[in-house]
This record gives sequence, structure tokens and C-alpha cells, in this order.
Amino acid sequence: MRIRQRFTALLAVGVVAFSAAPAQASATSLIAEPTVTSAEYPDDGAWHPGAGMPGSFTFDANGDSAVVGFSYGNTDPAGTYVAANHPGGTATVSYTPQTSGPNDLYVVSVDSAGNRSPQHVHHFYVKSTEPVIKGPWETGVGVPAEFRFTPGIADVVSYTYRIDSGPETTIAASAGATTANIVTADLGSHRIEVWSTTGAGLKSGTAATTYRASDAPLVASTDYPDSQGSGGPGVAGVFHLTPRTPGVVEYVYYFNEEWSEPTVVPAGADGKASFTFTPAASGFYPIQVYSRTADGKRSALGRDYYIVVN
Repeated sequence: MRIRQRFTALLAVGVVAFSAAPAQASATSLIAEPTVTSAEYPDDGAWHPGAGMPGSFTFDANGDSAVVGFSYGNTDPAGTYVAANHPGGTATVSYTPQTSGPNDLYVVSVDSAGNRSPQHVHHFYVKSTEPVIKGPWETGVGVPAEFRFTPGIADVVSYTYRIDSGPETTIAASAGATTANIVTADLGSHRIEVWSTTGAGLKSGTAATTYRASDAPLVASTDYPDSQGSGGPGVAGVFHLTPRTPGVVEYVYYFNEEWSEPTVVPAGADGKASFTFTPAASGFYPIQVYSRTADGKRSALGRDYYIVVN
């Protein structure tokens, strides 16, 4: 009872306090945020060398002897570690920005226990070096499509491209624009990435664009352009069909989705064909056109075409 009374009395005068956790377990090592400098890519709001061009970056612990290294990277949190030249010292790395525009390099100081400092964000602006890509928004499947690459830096000797993270293909650069005939194997949406290399071996930034691949044949007519009012009753129109997949021997088309009433048109040796349609009245004549190979396989996709008769 005396013990309880004394404990109560001590609480009343503020003498007793619950024991604190050991200092090592509870204390937080407050490591100083590093500073970052770069001659090639300073954080000054101006534009600097270019995507694909390396720069030297120096991280400084500013004398904080607890710091033994730094972690850095272009994602948050920074993940690449480099040791300082001595505790509280510096480290210099080569880093190459891959994209033009605003870039960020995230850097933290690290002590021997792995504790990290507040993060420093080195913000810099990178000039464009990526090549310009010009190509179709839609290609065929299994047939070549023309893409043109124009350099974003001087002395380009080659271009390298890949489709959907597939294998890389390198072609020699021509003066001005360079043409690549690219074959896409599968239906659907695709992404092409392209970069250039200079005579000195300098790699540019990477340009990218998307396109889709379809095996639906192309349909064209100067008499009745797609979805445009033209011609008139009794005015014949010629429609030209172009394959978008290898081995096409014929086409089949349908008016107004009348699937039970197909019209078959044989293809020439080059896979192309044409047919003539003469509307009896003004109005709207939707057609769907498919291609077919010698084994009877029809294209997975059909081409919608809208004949509008004045």
C-alpha cells in the first residue's frame, strides 16, 4: 500500500515518467539532403545537350560524416547506389537522359545503416534529339508498309527500330529522310520505337508512335469516294480493291450486311481487283469487303465503305 501511495504522489508532482525506448532504437538519423550539380544538365530552367547525350552529375553530402553513399535514379524512389569518395564526401556519375523535355533525377544520401536522407530532385530540361517518324496509321498484316525516319541530330549514320519490344533492326541512314519497309505480323495495335546513331557512336533519344495493323482490304473509287455524295442514279462507279495480307486470290463483298448475298470478285496476279456498281436510285449503299486466300481463308477483318449517291 505504501508503494502505491508513493507512486501516486510521484505522479502528482511529475517525477515519474514511463521509461523511454533505447536511444538507438527510437532515434532517427537525420541525414542531410544532398546537393546535385551538373555541368551538362544544370537545374537552371534552360535547355541542355539532348536526349541520348550523357552528362556528369556530382552528388555532395556537404560534410555530413554519416553519409557513406548515395542512391539515384529517374524514378521515385531512387534505386541505384554509388559510394561516396569518403564519409561526408561526394560521388560523380555519368547519366544519360533518354527522353527530351523536362527530366528529373532523384537523389538521396545514405548512411552505413541504410538510412536515407530527404530526397533531392534535380530538375533539368533536355533538348530533342529523337528522329521524326512518319508512317501510316494503319498497315497491312504480313505485307511491307513504308515508314520514314528524319534525323533530330547531325551526322546520323543509322537508325534502329523495334516493334512492341521485339528484336531490334538497324538500317543505314540516307541523306534526308530514310525509308524502312516494315512488315507487321499480327493484327491489332502496335508501337514502333526508333533511335538514331551518329558516326561518333552517339545514340539519340528514342521516338515512338503507335499504329494498327489490319488485314481488311483497301477500297477506293474516284467515282464514288467513301462517305461522300457523288454520281447519281444510273451512273456507274468503279471500285478498286487492294490486298492487305499475302496470297489473296479473290474478294467477297456484301451490300447492307446482307450476308446471304455475297458477290465474289477474282483477284489478279498482284492480288488486286476491281468491280463496277451502278446504283438504281439515290441513297446510301453501305458495303463490306473481305479478301480470301487460295485455301479459302477469309480476312479476319472487313473494310466498311459507304457509297452515297446524289
